[in-house]
Amino acid sequence: MTIAVDGHDQPLQYSQDMPDMPQRLHFVLPERSTYTLTIRYRAKRPIRSLGYHQVVKKHGIPFDTRKLPIGDNIVPNTDDNPYYEVTFEPHTLPSGALVRGKYPASSTFLENGKAIFTCEWIIEIVKKDEQPESKGFD
Repeated sequence: MTIAVDGHDQPLQYSQDMPDMPQRLHFVLPERSTYTLTIRYRAKRPIRSLGYHQVVKKHGIPFDTRKLPIGDNIVPNTDDNPYYEVTFEPHTLPSGALVRGKYPASSTFLENGKAIFTCEWIIEIVKKDEQPESKGFD
């Protein structure tokens, strides 16, 4: 999972291949920033209809939701094609003192509308002048 924030050169990355693996996914993003989410994945078997569903909650209530198609008829990865990569449309965060804070989020991959993988993470919205960063290292 990679989050690229407009106006910042260094993207925020999380990968199972990282030498220092964070204990949890925690992305810190400035308010009113626009970010692009890119996900790399591997297919071990054919997948007919793959989708992505993201839910960000505030006080347990869905605050921001995206449900996007990824692809149809995905074939298993090979040595020549070790992974698939999908980049979603840019998304702009809200701003203001009331929206700053930590929000639990979940990303779910769906096959034919049924969940096949879910990843929990945290998005933290901070003041506009702060730098984006990855946290989650205890």
